[in-house]
Amino acid sequence: MAEGVLEPVVGKLLSLLEMEASLLGGVPHEFGKIKRELESMRSFLRDSDRRKHNNNGVNEWVAQVRDVAYDVEDIIDEFSYQLNSRPKRGGFRGYLLQTIHLPKHIWVKRQIATKLQKINTDIMAISERSNRYGFDRIEEGANLPEAGGWVQNHAESSLFIEDDDLVGIEQESDLLLKWLTDEQPKRTVISLFGMGGSGKTTLVAKVYKSQIVKRHFNNYAWITVSQTYAIEDLFRSIIRELSEANTVPIDLSSMDYRKLVETLVNFLQQKRYVVVLDDVWDINLWDNVKVDLPNGTNGSRVMLTTRNKDIASFSFGIGSHVHHLQPLGQTEAWALFCKRAFSSDPNRFCPPEIQNLARDLVGKCEGLPLAIVAIGGLMSTKDKTELEWRKVHDTLNWELSNNPMLEVVKSILLLSYNDLPYYLSIVSCTVLSSRRIVSLNGGSSIDYGWQKGL
Repeated sequence: MAEGVLEPVVGKLLSLLEMEASLLGGVPHEFGKIKRELESMRSFLRDSDRRKHNNNGVNEWVAQVRDVAYDVEDIIDEFSYQLNSRPKRGGFRGYLLQTIHLPKHIWVKRQIATKLQKINTDIMAISERSNRYGFDRIEEGANLPEAGGWVQNHAESSLFIEDDDLVGIEQESDLLLKWLTDEQPKRTVISLFGMGGSGKTTLVAKVYKSQIVKRHFNNYAWITVSQTYAIEDLFRSIIRELSEANTVPIDLSSMDYRKLVETLVNFLQQKRYVVVLDDVWDINLWDNVKVDLPNGTNGSRVMLTTRNKDIASFSFGIGSHVHHLQPLGQTEAWALFCKRAFSSDPNRFCPPEIQNLARDLVGKCEGLPLAIVAIGGLMSTKDKTELEWRKVHDTLNWELSNNPMLEVVKSILLLSYNDLPYYLSIVSCTVLSSRRIVSLNGGSSIDYGWQKGL
C-alpha cells in the first residue's frame, strides 16, 4: 500500500513535534511544514491504493512521494539520535559537558535544518506537480463510489427477494418480529450487526415486508445510509418514505435543517412508526437522527444494521436490543448453495461426481450468504461435469477479479477492508485464497474481524 509509506513518517513527526521547543530550536518549523504536506499527500495515496491507478503520471508521482518519505524518515532518525545522545547529567559537571558539546550540537542542528529545507523544496515541487496535472484527491475516510454503488443496489434489491430464496433465518426473523411488536410503549432501537455479506439487510427486509409489521405500524420508512451521507438528505428521504405520494411537501427540496426536523416531528408525533436505517457506518448517526424521530409512547421502533459492533452497542435508551447475526452453519450454507446452483432441478440435487468440489466451494464462503448466493449463481451457468466445475474451483481467484457475477462479493468485502485504519489494513489480506473467500495471514477473517469490531 502506497499510503503505508507515509504512516510511520507522520507518526514520527508527531512524536518529535511534541518535544520541548527548547530542545528543537528552530527545527520544528521545518518539520511542521513537512508534516502538513505529507498528511495532504497521504489522502491522495489512499485514493491511489483503492482505485489502482493505471496512469503513468500518477504512478511516477507516487514513486516520488515514496522516495521523499524515506528521506524524511532518515532525517528524523538522525535528529532523534542526536537529541538522545546529548549529555543529561545535572550539576556543574552536567553543565560543563553540555557547554563542551554545544558547538557540535549547533553544527548538527544546522546540518539537519539544511537537509530539511531541501526536502521541503522537493515536497513543494511534488505538490505543485500534482496540481499542475490535475490529480484527483480524496478526503480521509471518504466513500468509494464504485463499491458504494454496488452495495446500495444490493441493499435495496433485498426488499424484493422472495421468501423461497431465504435459508436459515427463521429464528432471527421471529426474534425481530417479537421485539418490533412487544408491549414496550417507548421508542425502541433494534440494532443488528454482522460482517459484510452476512445477510443483515436480507433478514431485516424480510421482517419489514411482513404483514404483521404492516398491520402493527401506521407508517414505514426504509433508508440506506452507507458511508457518506448528508443529514438533510437523510431527513428528506425519511419524509418521502413516510408520506403518501400526494402528501410529500412541495417545497421539500428547499427545506433547511430546522424545517425538515419540524416537518418530521409534527408528522410522527402521534403515530406508531417503524424506520429502518440500513448500512450504518457512523457511530454519531443516532445523535444526528434521533431529534427528528419522536420518543413518544406509541410503540414506535427504529431498526439499524451495521458491520460495527460498537455502533450496534451504542446506548440507544430503554428497551433497546442488539443482535449479532452469525454466519450460516454448514447445513444451511449447503442448502442455500444448492437452491442457487441447481435451481433448474426441482429437487435441487447435486450430482455425486461434483459434490466434493461443490462442498469445497461452499466452505470457502465461510457461511456468508452473499458469497454463497453469488458463487451458486455462477455455478448454475456451468455444465454439471467434474471438468467444468474443477476449472472454476481451481481458478476462483481469477473468477473473483474478472467475473461480473461475483463483482458484488468483491465490492462488499472490499468496503470492509478499505474502511480499516492503516495499522489493520496493512495486515496481509488475500482475496480468495486457497482456503477461503477472505483470509488474513491464514487466520479466520471472521474471527479477526470481530476481534477488531468490524
